[in-house]
Amino acid sequence: MYKYKILIFSLIFLIVSCENTSDKKVFGQIIGAAVGGYVGSKIGSGAAKDISVILGGAAGYILGGKIVEILSKKEREEFNNVIENSLNFSPDNASESWQSNENQNITGEVVPLNNYKMKNRDCRDFKKVIRKNNEIFEENSSACRNKDGNWEII
Repeated sequence: MYKYKILIFSLIFLIVSCENTSDKKVFGQIIGAAVGGYVGSKIGSGAAKDISVILGGAAGYILGGKIVEILSKKEREEFNNVIENSLNFSPDNASESWQSNENQNITGEVVPLNNYKMKNRDCRDFKKVIRKNNEIFEENSSACRNKDGNWEII
């Protein structure tokens, strides 16, 4: 078992040390999806548990990137709900605001930029902005609906 832990740690170290900016975003999204899936696995039982795993993984993956590193778990869940709501219902260039329930000094916004089709999938480009401790973290992302109708970062 110890050898497997060393192997996994070595692989993660190798992957992280060779990454560029784009890789960091993908790595953040993968970690977000894994954490979201794990958290989802701790909720419910039977079919409800399966749905929680899927939704938790999707939530972590949509948030992804640098923003996932600066928000708490609860804040990520709150902000992800704003992202999902904005992608579902907001017109292009209409900002949807968010404020952390844990820390009133952390705010954010989501701005859907445009709608388009790609490989018969509904897609949207959008901007995520978080303001924390007088710093602004901004990321542009693109998401498309998967076959289940959920948003996935592309």
